[in-house]
Amino acid sequence: MLALALAGLASLGAAPANAAPDDPTVPAGPVPTQSVEPAPIVGINSIDPQSGSTQGGFTITVTGVGFAPGQTGVRICDIDLPPASVQVDSTGDTLTFTAPACAAGQTQLLVSTPTGEASTVFDYEAEGALPVTGSSIELPITAGAALVVAGGLALLLTRRRSPRPLQR
Repeated sequence: MLALALAGLASLGAAPANAAPDDPTVPAGPVPTQSVEPAPIVGINSIDPQSGSTQGGFTITVTGVGFAPGQTGVRICDIDLPPASVQVDSTGDTLTFTAPACAAGQTQLLVSTPTGEASTVFDYEAEGALPVTGSSIELPITAGAALVVAGGLALLLTRRRSPRPLQR
């Protein structure tokens, strides 16, 4: 139904130059519209590494969206890194910077562009603190305990079956 109505309006053609503005047979002209382009979204997908030494000096890579080359700054450990210290790839998906020294603990990593901000958490680790890796200690302890029990049971069974000296 709507398609028929639109087709009917299109068949009327342009309004004559001498048509009156209130003439119901003349279709209304195009309505001016204002085109507003939405601001790009700034977001962080991941950081690599997720933690580092309190001494700083290592490279942090942030992947996400909406980073602007030459216009993206970073704030980490309450230290502002200006856009000149932050390298952004041409697609605006990845940025890198050198981490400053900071006290041990978690700190906010804030990425700022002219169109917005995004943040995540970065963990500074004290020197000498080893990260926890590998599997849980429970499995080796359980296996060791099972071996001790099995060994004790085997010893007990073999002692009972050994011949006893005859008593006179």
